[in-house]
Amino acid sequence: MRVRESAPLPPHPASRDGGRPTSQRTALLASALHYAERGMYVHPLLVGGKEPRWDGWEARATRDPALIERTWGRAPFNIGVACGPSGLVAVDLDLPHDGEVSGEAGVVDGATMLQALAARTPGARITPTLTVVTASGGRHLIYRAPAGSALRNSARRLGFCIDTRAAGGYVVGIGSVVDGRRYTLEGSLTDPAVLPGWLLTLLTSSAEPPKTGRAPRRAEVVTRLRELTRQGTREQRWAYGILRSEHDDLAATGEGGRNDRLNLAAYRAGQLVGAGLLDQAVAEEMLTAAADACGLGERSPVEVAKTLRSGMTAGIARPRRMGTAAVRRTGGAA
Repeated sequence: MRVRESAPLPPHPASRDGGRPTSQRTALLASALHYAERGMYVHPLLVGGKEPRWDGWEARATRDPALIERTWGRAPFNIGVACGPSGLVAVDLDLPHDGEVSGEAGVVDGATMLQALAARTPGARITPTLTVVTASGGRHLIYRAPAGSALRNSARRLGFCIDTRAAGGYVVGIGSVVDGRRYTLEGSLTDPAVLPGWLLTLLTSSAEPPKTGRAPRRAEVVTRLRELTRQGTREQRWAYGILRSEHDDLAATGEGGRNDRLNLAAYRAGQLVGAGLLDQAVAEEMLTAAADACGLGERSPVEVAKTLRSGMTAGIARPRRMGTAAVRRTGGAA
């Protein structure tokens, strides 16, 4: 696929203008404006951090040059690129954390995992696109979302050390500095290519929970959840810890409040799916197993699936991250 090339985004704030070093604030402003000129919506992140500066950042993300100049003219805010409004899908190729191993020959990080996926998918090719080197040394492959797709964030749905950001998520932009390390442009492509069809297929097909067969045995589910709480980033471990707690509470719920408890568990898990911290298929599988354990699945598997999807969908619309208070209301959402 041919990708249009244009003037490159600033690789870092150390470029010079008239013999004087460009300030970090000026460079970040230039980078934010470059994103906006290419149709991408930006919002400020905390100086030196990755957390949004604005509440309601997704709705407030902007391409307005005047607003961008006022915002980044005040302070060297890091840049958030809102994937949903921008129509983007970012494939985050991460590095493993201490002690993490994939268990698959030749796969040592997100990049090699993506190569392995392409190698075993007939006709697959990793399409060149706008690529950003992250502060940790990983890569963000920024793609355009295919027309009509409804992708959201995912955590390791594609495989080892691969997350994705789409609607409900954002990526840190070029020029931003986290822990003293800068996000930089890799290569010369500055416009996203369209997400390859094979990746779209993997993301959408793996997002569906199992349609047939009984949920895994309780012991197997508990073992898997225990393993998941020891993997990934600190925030991902926190999220899977919540899923494990929701699973255990639901499994122990007695007759009379089980359906409401399932709805609440699905809602809380959905908030973490929406934040890109849980894999939706895994969360739905685990909660289905808990519903089966408390007797719901045996009586009405169709109603279990309906309640689970309703609560999950409502939770996804209200993402929750560490430090964000949980919404605690009986039944979660309608």
